Amino acid sequence: ISQGVIHLLDIKNYQGDYYLESDKLFSVTTGSEFKNPVIQLKRSETLFRQLLQNLKQSYLVEALVVFINPEFTLYHSPMDQPIILPSQVNRFLNGLNKTPSKLNDRHNKIAQNLISLHQENNPFSIIPEFNYDQLRKGVTCTKCASFSLIVQGKTCICKECGHKELVSTAVIRSSKEFQLLFPTQKITANSIHEWCRIVESKKRIGSILGNHYKIVGVHQWSFYE
Repeated sequence: ISQGVIHLLDIKNYQGDYYLESDKLFSVTTGSEFKNPVIQLKRSETLFRQLLQNLKQSYLVEALVVFINPEFTLYHSPMDQPIILPSQVNRFLNGLNKTPSKLNDRHNKIAQNLISLHQENNPFSIIPEFNYDQLRKGVTCTKCASFSLIVQGKTCICKECGHKELVSTAVIRSSKEFQLLFPTQKITANSIHEWCRIVESKKRIGSILGNHYKIVGVHQWSFYE
């Protein structure tokens, strides 16, 4: 929130090569289509303007999608789109810092109003019923969500898009997913080994968990928290 403008920023940490075509976003590597963040931003901007009207606040709103990952490239990016590319981020921030802005009680009021309306939980979310046996086991790619991952040394490699991730990072990420889905079950080397599937050695699973969690108990009764 600045003196005359509210900057509505959608921060994206996409990595890799993408291109825009007919308002659709595609991966250069896989050809997969992704949600166009500009379309999402325009919807958010409309809803935000409506919110300001309901709060009886009159502000100029500048909405931008900011891609912050230096390893992100966007081909065919139209110049008239509300997009800040990685090479433009520093100039954008410097421009904000150099813009004179005096805040008063009116700005504080709108900030407090927005904070008071913040919702930790989505009231429209519906969690389906499920059990452990119904769910597909394995580690998914963080980039394309494929289950087609293989382990080579210390690295997981996706056979679909080529994305790489440390095995230790993938195991901890999967253990957190397991914990979220089954909060009453204990995290053990056996449970995470079965959940991940792609790491053959239980000892390796236990070593990774031991480096990130506190171990409780001994031998076959031990678990991590």
